[in-house]
Amino acid sequence: MLRGTGRLAPLAVAFLVIGTLAGLFAMRQRWRVEEGNRRIELALEWNEVSALAQVSQKPVADVLASFQAAGVTTLVISEDSLAGLEQTGAVKVIRTPLADGTGLTTEATTEVTNVEVDSAANLHRIKDALAIRGILTGQPAAQGLMIRTTFVLSPSSNERLDSSRPRSDESLYVTLDYPTLRTLGLGLPPEAVRITLASGLRIAGRIGNFAGVTIASAQTSLQRLKAQGASLVIFNGDEVLGYRDLEKTVASMLRDPQSPSVPANNTGLDAAEDVSITPSGLVYGTVEFGKQRGDETLSAALHGDYVRVHTIQSTELATLTENEAVERFTLAARERNIRFCYIRLLTTSGGDALDKNVEFLSKIQKGIAHYGFALGGGYEFGPARRYAEPKVPRLIYGLIGLGTAAGIILLLNALCPLSIPNQNLLAIVLGLFCAALAVLGGETGRRLIALLAGIAYPAAACLLVFPRSKRGFEHKGSEYEESLGPVLPIGTCISQAVRGIAIASAVTALGIIEVVGLLASRPFMLRASQFLGIKAQHGVPMLIVAIVALTGGVALQGESAKHYRQRVIEKVQAILDEPARFGILLLGIVALAAFLLVVARTGNDAGVGVSGVELKMRAILDRFLVVRPRTKEFLIGHPAFILALCWWARGRRRLALPCFVIGSIGQVSLLNTFCHIHTPLIASLWRDGLGLVIGTGFGILLFLIGEKLLPAPVGASIRPSGRTER
Repeated sequence: MLRGTGRLAPLAVAFLVIGTLAGLFAMRQRWRVEEGNRRIELALEWNEVSALAQVSQKPVADVLASFQAAGVTTLVISEDSLAGLEQTGAVKVIRTPLADGTGLTTEATTEVTNVEVDSAANLHRIKDALAIRGILTGQPAAQGLMIRTTFVLSPSSNERLDSSRPRSDESLYVTLDYPTLRTLGLGLPPEAVRITLASGLRIAGRIGNFAGVTIASAQTSLQRLKAQGASLVIFNGDEVLGYRDLEKTVASMLRDPQSPSVPANNTGLDAAEDVSITPSGLVYGTVEFGKQRGDETLSAALHGDYVRVHTIQSTELATLTENEAVERFTLAARERNIRFCYIRLLTTSGGDALDKNVEFLSKIQKGIAHYGFALGGGYEFGPARRYAEPKVPRLIYGLIGLGTAAGIILLLNALCPLSIPNQNLLAIVLGLFCAALAVLGGETGRRLIALLAGIAYPAAACLLVFPRSKRGFEHKGSEYEESLGPVLPIGTCISQAVRGIAIASAVTALGIIEVVGLLASRPFMLRASQFLGIKAQHGVPMLIVAIVALTGGVALQGESAKHYRQRVIEKVQAILDEPARFGILLLGIVALAAFLLVVARTGNDAGVGVSGVELKMRAILDRFLVVRPRTKEFLIGHPAFILALCWWARGRRRLALPCFVIGSIGQVSLLNTFCHIHTPLIASLWRDGLGLVIGTGFGILLFLIGEKLLPAPVGASIRPSGRTER
């Protein structure tokens, strides 16, 4: 039952060994990069810290010291805007109707907005912001100039008493309406910057995109942010800086100039333009699940040369318990390569709001560090670093492609008998194709080869242990006979089932090595690129196993290709000649719906949500296990796989085959876990290992319970007609 069909050709075996060794090398390089970057940056928002200090009636410096003791190293400071200065009273807006002849307008009875600014420093900030964006300012005497907004020093400002100040330093005249200017970014607030730097904290700056942005204005905005002391930039609003058309240009301003991993012509600029762009020295923080317009293009152009940020928006945080929020940040850092945790403070009642938030931050820090040894070593807290690029030569990808070709041959040979010469021919053709595509096709080529490996290996793993006659195929004239053999004892059934799932998982592991090796590069680790065809990787192997179970189309021991074709044709013809029955149709509809549900729930952006019960179960598992195993593995796939093999050995074929189809989910999911390249290798290993152990144990338990409840089995003999004789 657990023996595969015909042996592999020596060339296919050689390709399998070469591909596996090359994949292990690439996997090792990725592992070293992940182990070299275990530093997490904890950051708070300046506005929330400042507000908490006022509510707590404590100096901001004391509040910051409390948060620093809880692991905070950074404050996120958003740029000021005219609207923000309005709220603080730093500017006062007055709408004034002006008649013709004032010198401020060429139109009769046009309204002009007078904006009184409280200080020359703020007026200078406004002037710089207008200049960066290319907004012209002029004097009212300019002929034909239509002034719509004026900025002047407030009459109450002491700085107006300085007679040495030029009049031009006390007023600005702009041709735009004030509502258009309200969102004008003015740079980071100087007082917030001063206090943050004096406290020894780092600054993450937030600036927004703006209409009419140019290469020069984008570069000036980033350079000004760096000059104010920021080390990382997170863009405000729904768009990244430079959306649309300038994302690749902005990427070249945010790139590490010493990074060797960015491919040529990745900026979208001419060579002369690219040389003229100076890196700002800022690190780009891309917000996980942020869905800012232009982020995908910007991230792809950076080729993983950025830091991933996780945050919970204030509106969502209000709906979560404290423990749920802690778990969100904990899992993000430990399981998704998040290196910057942008934490919003809790809104708490009572007079100890500061203490409660310090405790909240301490829980996040301890949660990230928890199980640190089991996950590859302890985490540290400090400035986030970009990930390095795993050092994998292109030739290695080609060698891994040979392993994928061997996996395809393994699958085909499990489906139908292949002669050694045919296998050698396939090995040459597929080997050249897969190796060339992996080496010359860039990321897209490697993604395609990884998809082939992701389909071939789990399907082959299932078919190699597919329930079949222990004695194999016996030819008798124009007919054949397949004997199920004697019913085995319960203990023997369990041992064979465990051996079967171990063999299948070992074959799937070869595919895991292929996929991980092919995608061992920083863009995949940082989700700038992702595994191609995640739903196909789930659905196709399951369909192959289902078709085999329905048609009996798996090769038997000692069966020739001629008799294999004859047997499958007869079985398919018998199925087509079978009259339609309501029960079978209903069962088919249910099976199809279940299959579509499994596929729909696959991927990071699944089309089907998770039930509340499952969410609670996940939270419990996350709390008590190093890494939570996947539900479809330990509750469905692996138990069904064990039941299928056990029931087949006990003579319960009608129960075994449907269970085996369901059990294929487990092998598919084992490999799929490693398709999420942004999850560290150590976490994926724990997830698969725990799921396999728990699922196998659960399947054995179900089998033992079933044997107590089901009637005693008897032997059976299967004939070509499909009838069962007992």
